Amino acid sequence: MQAIGYTYLIDHFSLEVLPPYKTSFLSNHAQRTTLLTQDEEEEYFPAKYLRGDSWRHHLLFALRHEGVNLSVLKALFRQLSEDEVMSLVQSRKISVYSRRVWFFYEFLTGRELPLEALKTGNYQHVLPPADYFVIPDAAAKRARRQRLICNLPGNAAFCPMVRITKKLGKFREIDFSGELAATLKRFPAELIYRANSFLYLKETKSSYAIEHQNPSQKRISAFLGILQLAGNQPLTKEFLIRLQNCIVDKRYAESDYRSDQVYVGQTIAPGHELIHFIGVKPADLPEFMQAFLETAQTLLDAECDPIITAAVLSFAFVFIHPFNDGNGRLHRYLLHHVLAARHFNPEHIQFPVSAVLYKNPRLYDRMLESFSKKLLPLLDYCLDSDGAMTVKNETADFYRFIDFTTIAEELYGIVAETLRTELIPELEYLVAWEKARERMRDIVDMPEKKARQLMIFIQQNQGCFPKSRRCQFPELTDEELAKISSVIKEEIFERDKSN
Repeated sequence: MQAIGYTYLIDHFSLEVLPPYKTSFLSNHAQRTTLLTQDEEEEYFPAKYLRGDSWRHHLLFALRHEGVNLSVLKALFRQLSEDEVMSLVQSRKISVYSRRVWFFYEFLTGRELPLEALKTGNYQHVLPPADYFVIPDAAAKRARRQRLICNLPGNAAFCPMVRITKKLGKFREIDFSGELAATLKRFPAELIYRANSFLYLKETKSSYAIEHQNPSQKRISAFLGILQLAGNQPLTKEFLIRLQNCIVDKRYAESDYRSDQVYVGQTIAPGHELIHFIGVKPADLPEFMQAFLETAQTLLDAECDPIITAAVLSFAFVFIHPFNDGNGRLHRYLLHHVLAARHFNPEHIQFPVSAVLYKNPRLYDRMLESFSKKLLPLLDYCLDSDGAMTVKNETADFYRFIDFTTIAEELYGIVAETLRTELIPELEYLVAWEKARERMRDIVDMPEKKARQLMIFIQQNQGCFPKSRRCQFPELTDEELAKISSVIKEEIFERDKSN
């Protein structure tokens, strides 16, 4: 069965690119048919959809029916002469697809074709807004030569891509930010303030726990401090370095981006590493991080979808891996930074997404592997006897135009779960705790510290006062202890069952 579109171009020109999410084939059937898996799609087209068998026909087919794949386009343009590209553009100059070819050639190569700018014709989008995550028209520049609205969510050195799938489209119809604001209005401001302190701590511990670390109180305090900065500072190289210095041991604090090749792996036997991920080559980092920071500023200034922006920027950061240590925690910090900067959650209210990631390690791995599994087969690398890695081939373009669709879909689900199974239950629990504490005062007016200790002991023992702790409360009668236990059982444990 003949592969067409991008897959044909990849095979015909031997392009070294990440495999596209969709593979198209010619079929003998009269109707288009589609086969879907979790991350991939196969589509079968009747012969009438392909109007010829040259690279031009396959490229135009791909743009019409497979969308925009910047990685394939850039690799293809390296193989084509300027005259070949011009012949396609001139033969169909008014067509939006040939105008896009013209635009993408100049955008991706940095070379201007010797063609006169179009004088007439309506402006069209570079990316169809119904199909892709884009910057709004008000923030988009006009490509006057091709009469296109350049709504790409990035630049030629780093442009993340997100397809608006049915799943993502349904998520975007839900106003999670409004749901969060409405939820918070149900609770007293003082209680939310107290809950927030706990949520900051929970998020900090969860972020470390994901990496199987048990940090000191000093490191916990440092990470708490940077979480409280989320959204209040512009993302710059200096700011990222300052954050890295705050969350790692001072002996591993860095004054610049790394100069070594990093990878994530595990030792399966002496001298044998199982490689899970390889970061951008150190020589490529300065350009990459500059492009990343410019893209971040563009997306934040343009007020793009906060959840997709958070997905793109936080996971791009961990894929680039600009430091030797601290990348994972900084990547999770960026989730909070973007959500706060885009006013998704009210100021100074912590949204504990890491707690959900920690509970769902396979989901988190799947998000990371949506890129890493496709990347690794393309990398030519070796390890020396000390475990130092050298990447031999040119790899920068593999990281430039990552498809973040799966990651964006999953992050939307994580946001929903965080709101409904982490934040709301936590606030409801605190309300129940306060009710129990108030009822305790009617039984006996105890010092706050001792009352809290008693409540914890009873809660840990499933609503019953543990006899082993009796000696710690000699001043209380058995009847008082029984009444207090009953209160905690009613307010906390029976509340849990009813929910």
